[in-house]
Order: sequence, then structure tokens, then C-alpha cells
Amino acid sequence: MSRLKVDIKNCIFSDGDPKICVPLVGRNEDELFSHAEAILTEAERLEAAYPGRKLDVIEFRADYYDDVADREKLASLMTRLRNVFPGRLLLFTYRSEEEGGELRHDRAENMLDEIWEWVITGKLADILDIELKSGNYRVARTAAKAHEAGMFVIMSNHNFEKTPHDEEILEMFREMEILGADILKVAATPKHKFDVQRLMDLTKDITSGKKGAEYLMHPVITISMGSDGAVSRTSGKETGSAMTFAMVGSGSAPGQLSLEDIFSSLSR
Repeated sequence: MSRLKVDIKNCIFSDGDPKICVPLVGRNEDELFSHAEAILTEAERLEAAYPGRKLDVIEFRADYYDDVADREKLASLMTRLRNVFPGRLLLFTYRSEEEGGELRHDRAENMLDEIWEWVITGKLADILDIELKSGNYRVARTAAKAHEAGMFVIMSNHNFEKTPHDEEILEMFREMEILGADILKVAATPKHKFDVQRLMDLTKDITSGKKGAEYLMHPVITISMGSDGAVSRTSGKETGSAMTFAMVGSGSAPGQLSLEDIFSSLSR
């Protein structure tokens, strides 16, 4: 593997062209497949209008789904999603309440290890999101199981209070790599526009091997959340951030831009 590059089913992360991901949200199957149809229709329209540009990843936000703790329903749902989105990567994310998750579902929170196990053993997704704060042993064990099943891991941290200092972000990335991440993700809230620029500058330094980050071996995703940070979602070509998140209809994080805005910005 080349430094800062990961190939998932011929989708190259960190090749100078940021990949595009859209979250899929819904409380039940009717809502999910209605949203899936809207995403697919919009993606196909934009891909025809912007040749060479593609919606690469569908993020199933399982924390929205009421029946996430039902193994059979979850497996059936994700198998159907595979059929709806052929040729696109499927990312499984259960976002905790602490890091911006939607669903207040105590049973699922307590069963998250089992839910991850279902997804991994059933090979229901291509990529699994694991929050760094889930605990080192738990994170490393889950990442190892995912790798054994041929899945990849995005390890993530979301801060809704501030943008951590540069060294703190670098330390998180170091820890993510040690614990088995394939792609390293930090999303942070800026208190002012300086924080937005600082995170973008840090990302550029990381991907060019500066800032004491020359030892990092995996792609990074950085996002400055909220309206002030919108520029960070369209600057991946300049900073080296490996993926950006867009929305079709309902978004899943503050400051997300529409899929059309992302296609347009990245095609300039």
C-alpha cells in the first residue's frame, strides 16, 4: 500500500480526487428506500451532467433505523441496499449520541458490539465506521475482525464543541492507525473562521508529509462542521482530504452541502 492511499474495490481514497459520500437516513424501510431512490435518481442525473464525477459511497446511518437491533431485519435491509446501489461502496455507521447520532435507542447502544458482529460476519458492508472513543480494546478487536472479513475501517472522531489543537488531532490520527484504521477521520466545530483555515492547513501539511506526520500511512478525512466550515467540504483537491459528505434531502451533520453543490465545486 502506498502512503496515504487505500484501494477499496477500485475506488482509490487519497488519489488527489476526493471521493463523495451521501448519508442514507430513515426510521423504517419505507423511509429508507424512498430516500435511497431519491439519492440514486439525483446521483444518476449529476453523473450524466458531470462526466467523470461519481457518487462513490453510500453511508447507511444505522442510528436512525428503528430496527437496527433486529438481526434478520438489518441483514435483509442491507442486502436490499446492495442491490439498489450496485457499483457503489456501502459504509455502515452507527453514530453515538455523544458524537451526533440521531437515534435514542438504549437497546441498540448496549448491543453495538453484536450489531458490528452481524455486519462483519454477514459482510453486509464494504466499510465500517468505528468511533475512536469506543475504547481501545473494543476498537482494535472490531477493526481486526472487519479486516479478517475483507472489510475496511474508517476510524472517526466528531467534536461538536471545538476544533482541537493541531497536535491533539495528530495524536488522534496516530492512535487510529495503531488501533487498525484504514482511513482516519476527524470532524470538528470551528469557533471562528480561523479554526476552519487551521484545520485545512493541517490537512494539507499531513498529506504532504509535514507537521511531524510523515509517519502516517493512511488517508485522512477532515471536516470543519457548520456553515463557516462549508469550504472544507469542497477543498479536498487542495488539502488532500480523501472524502467529503454531501446530502440529498435529509442531511446527517451541520453544514452539509447538497450533492449538486459538491459535484459542481469539485468539477471546477
